[in-house]
Amino acid sequence: MRKQKWLLATLLLWLFTIPYITFWWNTNSNIFETYQLIENTLKLKTATLTTNIPYNTIKEAFQKSCPAEAIADAKKDLPTLQDAWGTSVSTNKNKVLKERFETIRGLIIWTKKDNEQEFCKQQYILFSLLETTQELYNWKKALTVPKKTVITKEEDHSSANYKQFTFKHDPSWLPSSARSSFSKATEKYLQSTLADMLVRHILDDNDIRTLNNKINVSYVQSCEVTEGNFRAVKNLATNEVTFKDITLIISYCSSNNTSQRNERHTRQILSHELWHYIYFFKDKNPSSFSEICWNKWQINCLPSEFVSKYATKSVEEDYAESFAYWYLGASDNKEHGSAPLNEPMNRRERHFERLFEEETEDDDDDNN
Repeated sequence: MRKQKWLLATLLLWLFTIPYITFWWNTNSNIFETYQLIENTLKLKTATLTTNIPYNTIKEAFQKSCPAEAIADAKKDLPTLQDAWGTSVSTNKNKVLKERFETIRGLIIWTKKDNEQEFCKQQYILFSLLETTQELYNWKKALTVPKKTVITKEEDHSSANYKQFTFKHDPSWLPSSARSSFSKATEKYLQSTLADMLVRHILDDNDIRTLNNKINVSYVQSCEVTEGNFRAVKNLATNEVTFKDITLIISYCSSNNTSQRNERHTRQILSHELWHYIYFFKDKNPSSFSEICWNKWQINCLPSEFVSKYATKSVEEDYAESFAYWYLGASDNKEHGSAPLNEPMNRRERHFERLFEEETEDDDDDNN
């Protein structure tokens, strides 16, 4: 009874104040009672595709009240079920998503309440599918809003209006026969990537001034994928983080020194390291990304739900690797191979989409 009072108070607080909050209750509580309280309070029987549902709160309720193995089994089976239900809608999107939402909601309401293990597993999966359906609807809806698609000459940073960026460039480790051509090509790819990020509002003019002359480029004779290095320092007294510099280590492969490989490799390393910069200095809500697969630096997702093995190293590396994969495009990003479509991957992409939409809106406000 005490648990029910806490849960009821939490759900009521959510209804009248904020959409997502964290709460605790007795882990020995009856999951069937917990679910019934959720259903009654949120009126799930009449919920629609536009209803604001606190999925984080509901999932936490199941994780607290259900057997751990049931939730683990649910997370294991969820990617396959996501693929079966489909994660994208090309035509009649509103009608398809509405029907999908109503079907899943019905399955949630009528799930048998006779086996705790199966009930917990099915409900966790169904609520996850319901959440993805609403996210797809909101995402598709946002993409249909008319936007400025014409870039004026003054805004076209890839034109002559974009001033060339200054790198600290050391080509001395390259073979003398390739030193001039390879280093010039590398600089060309770096400049074009920065110009593209300006056009797409990923970076702005202030970022270019901050980064100018603080990106170091060096080389290594290797056919392996190399890494870069991002440096920032934190003042322990004020918690203020200050950017120092970025180092890009570009590999030169004598057996495969094609321009296509060099361009892809250069753009991938630059976008990865720049995203460390964006994580610390431009993203106003990085925790919304962290919550996708991390809980206090512990991984919540399956290995298949990361774009690369390196992304599992930390939240920051997940952020940087995910952006590089998204920015370059799955078809062009050969460094990571072909990552599967699943709920965490889709949520990461939507995080980046929302971030850039907000940056664009801020730029428009500044110009008015």
